[in-house]
Amino acid sequence: MPGARHAGAVPRIALPEELRGQAFSVRSAREADVGEARLYGRDLDRPSRGVRHDGPVDSLRTLALATGPALPADVAFSHQTAALLLNLPLPRRHETWQPLHVMRNSDLSRIRRRGCEQHKGLEHRRTWTTRGLVVVAGSDTWVDLAPQLDVEDLVVLGDAIARRAGSALPLSATLSRRRRCPERDKLRAALSLIRVGSDSPMETRCRLVFGRAGLPEPELNGRVPFRHDAEFMCRADFVWRKQRVIGEYLGEDHFRSFDRGDDDVSRRRLADDEGWHYVEITKRDYYNSGRGTRSSTGSRATSRYRCSRTPRYRETAEGPSPQLLNRTAGAPYQWARNRPSCRAEPRFRAP
Repeated sequence: MPGARHAGAVPRIALPEELRGQAFSVRSAREADVGEARLYGRDLDRPSRGVRHDGPVDSLRTLALATGPALPADVAFSHQTAALLLNLPLPRRHETWQPLHVMRNSDLSRIRRRGCEQHKGLEHRRTWTTRGLVVVAGSDTWVDLAPQLDVEDLVVLGDAIARRAGSALPLSATLSRRRRCPERDKLRAALSLIRVGSDSPMETRCRLVFGRAGLPEPELNGRVPFRHDAEFMCRADFVWRKQRVIGEYLGEDHFRSFDRGDDDVSRRRLADDEGWHYVEITKRDYYNSGRGTRSSTGSRATSRYRCSRTPRYRETAEGPSPQLLNRTAGAPYQWARNRPSCRAEPRFRAP
C-alpha cells in the first residue's frame, strides 16, 4: 500500500492523491513532482512504455485502462479485445489479453507500440463506450472477426449479439453497410443460422448439432404450460411442442449446488407427468462424438415416434407398441421412420 512501512525497508513515498489506484503516464507523474526512483517502485505495474499503474494489472479491462494514457484519444479497441470487453463469447484460443487490438481512422498515422496491434477503418464502424472504454460496436466486431472464426463460432457470437439487441437486424444491417468484407459468404451463412433466444454459447452449439442431425428446429427457451389449465410449468432450453419433447442443456452451474440439482429433478418429474419426453444434454455430449451421436439419434427417434403416434398404430401387429418405443428410444428404428404420417419437418443445416 502507498506509504506503508515494510520491515527493514525505507518507508515508501506515497503517490499524489490524483494518481492513486489508477493508470497514469510518466509525464503526468513528473509534472506532479514524483521522483524517478519512485516510478520504478515494485508496487507500480508497467503495462506499456511510458505508463505506470498503481497496483497489479489483473484483468483485461485494467490492462486496457492502463494502456489508455499511452494511446491517442481517437483510438477504439477492436476485434478480440472489443469482444472480450463487451463480454461476448469467443473460442478459448482467442481469449487472450495481448496483443490489445486497437483501431483508428485510415487517414491517421500508424500506432507503433509494444503489446498493441493496430487496425484501420474506424470511420466505417460504429463505437460504443463501456465502463470508460471506447470499443467497436458488437455487430461491427462480428464482421471484423470473420477471418479468424469459423461459421459455428460466428453463429455463437451472433446469437449473443442478437439476444442483447432482441433481433438479428443489427447484424444484417452492418453486413449490408460494410462493403469491403472479404468473408461475406461466410458471414451470410452464419447469419442464416442465427436465432434470438439462446442464453449461452453451448445452447447455440447444441442447436446447430440438432440441425446437422436433421431434427426440426426447436423453440428456444420456451415456456411450457400444464396441460389441464395452461398455467406455467417450466421454461426449457429447447422445446419441440408438436412432438412434446423438451431438451435441457446442463452446464456447470447445474452441478454446483444441491438446490439447483433438486430444481432440475422436480422439473424433469413435472415434464414426465405431463407426457413430455425430457432429454438432458451436457458438454460431454457435444465434445464426445460417440455420446453426441447417440444423443442426437435418440432425440431424432423420439421426435419421429411422436410424429407418427396415431391411434391406428397404437396397438397393432404392424409395429411395436409405444411402450416398447419408449424403452428403445435411444436406437434408430425403421417402423416410425417409414410411416407415411411421419413426414419430414422443416430443417435447417449448418454448412
